[in-house]
Amino acid sequence: MNPFFRFVPITVLCLLLAACYETFPPVSSAVVTHRQGGQPQRAAQPLSPEQIASVSAWLQDHRWGWYPVTATYSPGILILATHADGTSSRMNLMQNVLIVEQHQRSLSKEESRELHSMIGTKNDR
Repeated sequence: MNPFFRFVPITVLCLLLAACYETFPPVSSAVVTHRQGGQPQRAAQPLSPEQIASVSAWLQDHRWGWYPVTATYSPGILILATHADGTSSRMNLMQNVLIVEQHQRSLSKEESRELHSMIGTKNDR
């Protein structure tokens, strides 16, 4: 078999895997807003240093499985985060999806419960 024909599928696979990997700078501060129908339901609440550390660690531990956002989602629980490098990001936590800027990740029931617990919100699952 021609080596070229082995190289092409391996290259495509590597590119697909690379697209699923995302890194986010550590979170230094964050506020949470509960939203329903696109409207805030109460004032934004700052996360405690422990909650921030947990969310930041979760993002570092879950670098795989991210894909480009494929749809427009109405915010569920909106987390506005400032990162250690001075950048900021919007995180939209829903029951089975987490969106960070232009990246989304499907969540298992356990991951969803874990994230909701970290930020002190209820998960209706």
